[in-house]
Parts: sequence; C-alpha cells; structure tokens
Amino acid sequence: MFLPIRYIVCLFAAIGAAAMQVNAQSMLTPDTLTLERSITLALTHNRNVQQSRLLAEHQAINLRQTKQNLLPSLEAGMGHSYSQGRFINPTTNQYVEENFISGNQHVSSSLILFDGLRMFHNITQQAHAYRATQLEEKLTEEQVALDVTAAYINVLTAKDIVAQIDSQVAVTQRQVERSTALFDEGAIAPGDYYDLKGQYASDLNSLNTAENTLSENLLSLFRLLNLPYDERVSLAPLQELPLPKAPVPDAQALYQTASERLGIVKATDHWQQQAKFSLKAARSSYLPTLSLGAGLSSNYSKDGMGSYYTQMQNNLGRSVAFSLSIPIFSRFQVRNNVARAKLNVLDAEQVAQSRRHELQQTAHQVLFNLEAAKERYKNLLEQVIHYTESFRIAEVRFNAGAINSVDFLFAKNKMDNANANLVIARYQWHLRQRIVDYYNGELLIGAAN
Repeated sequence: MFLPIRYIVCLFAAIGAAAMQVNAQSMLTPDTLTLERSITLALTHNRNVQQSRLLAEHQAINLRQTKQNLLPSLEAGMGHSYSQGRFINPTTNQYVEENFISGNQHVSSSLILFDGLRMFHNITQQAHAYRATQLEEKLTEEQVALDVTAAYINVLTAKDIVAQIDSQVAVTQRQVERSTALFDEGAIAPGDYYDLKGQYASDLNSLNTAENTLSENLLSLFRLLNLPYDERVSLAPLQELPLPKAPVPDAQALYQTASERLGIVKATDHWQQQAKFSLKAARSSYLPTLSLGAGLSSNYSKDGMGSYYTQMQNNLGRSVAFSLSIPIFSRFQVRNNVARAKLNVLDAEQVAQSRRHELQQTAHQVLFNLEAAKERYKNLLEQVIHYTESFRIAEVRFNAGAINSVDFLFAKNKMDNANANLVIARYQWHLRQRIVDYYNGELLIGAAN
C-alpha cells in the first residue's frame, strides 16, 4: 500500500522540480526582451564583466595586504624532544648521558621601523592600481552595454529585413500565380513567365538567407548575454527614429566629456601613477632597513628543578633587539629593478598619451558616422518614395501588357533594394546615435530604450 504512495510523492516532486527549472529559465530569458533588459542581463551574466569584477576584487585584497604590512608580526612556537646518548641539558648546561626529555616555548614579534618608505610607496601604488581596475570594470560594463546595443539592433535589422523580403515574396508570388493562369491560356510570353518563376525562386532564396542571418544575430546576442539560446524570444522594437538624450556636441566638447565622465583616460592616468610609485618603491631598496624585534622564551627538562610550570617561570628569557640592514652589493638586483620600473613608467606614459589621441580621433569619427547615417537615411527615404511609385506604374503597365518582365523585374528589384537599404540605414542611425550617447556620457545602462 505504501509503495504506490511513495511513487506518487516522487512523481509530484519531479514535476515540481521541472516546473521550478522552467520558471527559472523564463526569468532569465523572458518571452520579450527589451534593450534595457538585455543590457541588465549582460551586466549580470557576461563573462568579461564577471572577470573584470573579480580582477577588481583581487586588487582590493592586494591593497588591503599592503596596508596590513605596516602591522608588526607575531608568532609563537613550542617543541618537545626525546634524546638518548651524550648531549647538553638545556637547564643545567651540563653534558649528560641518559634518556632525556626536554622542551622549549617562545613568542616573538618584529616591526619594521624604517625601510626607505617602501611600504608606503607600495600602498600608494596599489591604491592607484585598485582605482584603475575599478575604472576598467566600469569601462568593461559600458563596452558590453554598447556591444549588446549593437547586437540588439542587428537582430531588429535582420528581423525587419525578413519581413521586407517576405512581402517581396508575396508580391512575386501573386504575379507568378497570375502569370501561370495566363501562361496556361497562352496569353503571356514564355520568357516573361519563366522570368517571374526565376525571380520567385530568387526571392525565396533571399528569404532563407535573411532568416538564417536573423538566427545568427540572435545567437550573437545570447552569447553576449551568456545565456542559453532561445529562438522563441522576441525583441521589443525601438522607436522609429533615434532621439538623442542630450544635444550633440562638437568633436572637442565630445572628447572633453568622454575624458571626464568615462574611464577610458582616467584608468590610464591611475596606471601611470601606479608605475611612478612602483619606481619609488624600487629605489627604496637602496636605503637601509631598521627593524625592532622582541621575544619571550623558556625551556624545561625532565631533570630540571620543579614542575613544568615552575621551570617555565624560572627559565623565562626576554629579549629586545634592533636590527639595521645596510645594502652594499646585491648583484645589481636593485639597480636592474629600478631600470625595469623606469621602463614601466615610460610605457605607462606612452599608453596614456596614445589613449588620449585615440579618444580624440574617435570623437571626430563617431560624429562623422552619425551625420553620414542621418544623411544616408534621408536620401534612401526619398529614394524609396520614388522607386515605390516607379514600381506601381511598372506593375500597372506589366499587367496591361505594355512592358515585358525584364522592365517589370528591374523596377521591382530597385524598389526592393531601396526598401532593404532603408531598413538598414534606419537602424544604423540608431546605432550611431547610441555610440555618440556613450561618448557623451549618456549610456543606456539603467535607461529606457
């Protein structure tokens, strides 16, 4: 009787676990993704973002350790031994020849009083390294958000291209059906009929290519999100035309804003400071090191006077010591370390300078691209209007038998290409605008799409 009940309980448990798994998956990849949601998922799951956060945490630990190196060290130890033969009794300092049990205990501490300010330089350089990694972590998040934006727009572009080609296929299909009826009656030239059939096959092939491109672009988006691929997910559309979040500045103003608000330049400045203090720390090795040490020790033996505790008190020793270490010759290790540190400073300066030049050049380039995208969209919009009217006239004339299939298909292909180019141009404008928003400090993280 109890066996079926156990099976029923296990069955319900399995169903519940499966339902929880499905719900968890649906929370990660909802049925409809918005651009804002996609960026949020990427900032949580993207591997590059996760690695940058781990690197920042490592640097935080390194900074904490360099600060804690200022604290004195403290250690304790004890030992017990069994000896046989001739040896010195540690409590009487006399030679004995017998089986013997002895022990010792000690506590010691040391503190560096002066090391040429090496530890303070290490703290400063590690603080700059930690701040640089924090800025690079933010920079990685912003770059991933920009990559997700581009991938999201690519999916929408491919989706609209599929819809555009699908409508082209429908137009061609209607003409093929009409021409088939006319061809069966002998009322259309065979060349025109087979031209339309060939165009229909070409449109179907274009539709298949566009659908494959859509799947690839969607897969690329899920790679950035670092989530399992789900072809059933749909993407919320963007507004018809992009609206800038802030007035579009000139190139110099855009460069100044990017250098002040983004971590592109700030991170290199901190790495440059880190290299300079690393050089100071290396030079500190030329200076002597002064340290203070103190300790307590005691011992006991089997033949000692009194109990274990009494011997510990009677044999207690105390010590305080100052130690001065003066570097004289270290096989040129310090000199070579300083030379390497100087090269690191030079490299950091060159990287910082190059990063500024690259940012200034990029500021000009993104504004050029934005203006070109706007102009291209406007021209293509005008072209679509004209080619659509031209195709309407060609279709009327073709149906009336005034033109052949070559002229009809030529007009159709011009209209189809113009519509496809307009779709691409509109989303390119979206992308170019968002790139300018990124350098203008108006990134989409946490913002509405």
